[in-house]
Amino acid sequence: MRVLQIIAPLITLATAHARYQCPHGKPAKTSEAGWLSNENLMDSNDDRTPKTPNRHIVNLDLAPKDRWTEIGKIYANQSDLIVQYFEDMLPHAAVVAIDKIAKHLVGYKGFGDFGEEMKGYSEALDLDLGYVVAANLVYQLESIGVNCSNWNNTGPTGQCGDDDEMVWLESDHYLRGLEDEVKTGYCTSVVAEEAGDGILHGRNLDWNLEEQLREFIITVDFQRGGETLYTGSTIVSFVGILNAMKAGDDGFSFSMDARCQGGKIWSNLLEALAFGAMTPCQHSRYVMETATNYDEAVHLFETGHLIDDGYFIVGGASPGQGAVVTRARNRDVDTWSIDSTDAEHGWYRLETNYDHDQPVPTADDRRTPGYENMEKIGKEALNEDNLLGEVMTQWPTFNPHTDLTCIMSAKYGIYDCSIWLDAR
Repeated sequence: MRVLQIIAPLITLATAHARYQCPHGKPAKTSEAGWLSNENLMDSNDDRTPKTPNRHIVNLDLAPKDRWTEIGKIYANQSDLIVQYFEDMLPHAAVVAIDKIAKHLVGYKGFGDFGEEMKGYSEALDLDLGYVVAANLVYQLESIGVNCSNWNNTGPTGQCGDDDEMVWLESDHYLRGLEDEVKTGYCTSVVAEEAGDGILHGRNLDWNLEEQLREFIITVDFQRGGETLYTGSTIVSFVGILNAMKAGDDGFSFSMDARCQGGKIWSNLLEALAFGAMTPCQHSRYVMETATNYDEAVHLFETGHLIDDGYFIVGGASPGQGAVVTRARNRDVDTWSIDSTDAEHGWYRLETNYDHDQPVPTADDRRTPGYENMEKIGKEALNEDNLLGEVMTQWPTFNPHTDLTCIMSAKYGIYDCSIWLDAR
């Protein structure tokens, strides 16, 4: 592949970072609560309204190039919004370069059939292939738009800037501090046992998309032989999945939260090109289409080469089937399962964007209020409605950056998602 030949001399550099350990940002030397106590942000969160995403079908029996054609044609007249997203996120020169380079990555071995899916999607959307490939690498590309270019922009980090200040990396090409408006994303996922011995799975995707692009978040029924294999959430032009649920007694659900702000972008991509790593969202499709039960799903999330670190939150259909799989790019760091011997929090597992056994920064402690809200409900009273109303839509789990909220359950076949529109 031409791109790989061009960057081959840099592969050694990428390999040198293979054992890179996520530091989760330097601890903030401040007692300030940052955005968590920002009343303006709290107020801006009021009166946001939910909307059910459009629902579509992807037929996995079709040739990969044809699977997204129908969906692409529906949104073709709005595909310029995807180009605008990159123009807003990145310097113009970077957008032009990425468009030219990304199209040559479509044959990258880590993409497998997804490369052909992207080609077909591009044609159906009437959108240059480079933009479609870039959209599928968006998590890897976001950090190009910030001054501290080693880090992706999902979540707060102390890695860049003054050691005495917790900073956020932004797509507006500069850093913001504790007193500034924060635009970066946060995610929260929780899997929990309920009294009926099922597992409920809540997920907030906090990407901070413009409202027009939030309308591009869709629910997709992935089918084989005319039957739905699983249902997932994705965004138009994106062939990976953000969260999904396979219904049934052997079914399972998953969501993904960012870890380590994605890691170091250049070593991630270079190593991926060398070893055929997958994006986490494409790997998630592989798991949903391969695993036949919860245990297999957890194992597959624990294994495989990934371009980025991440947290895979997995729920099954039976008691005890809930876990947070903490992943480095090339290994499983930790699998934290629901545990009946853990009297305090053992009936659920709640994950934000920090390893569960590490402290969170004062400026981004969404873990503590999340735990408190789960404990207020308790296992015996937990149901779909109060998981949504008393946990997933409570500050700061729910915040101005929340684009998508989903409640899932494999046992009960629940897949209820809402995108959030701005207050009018």
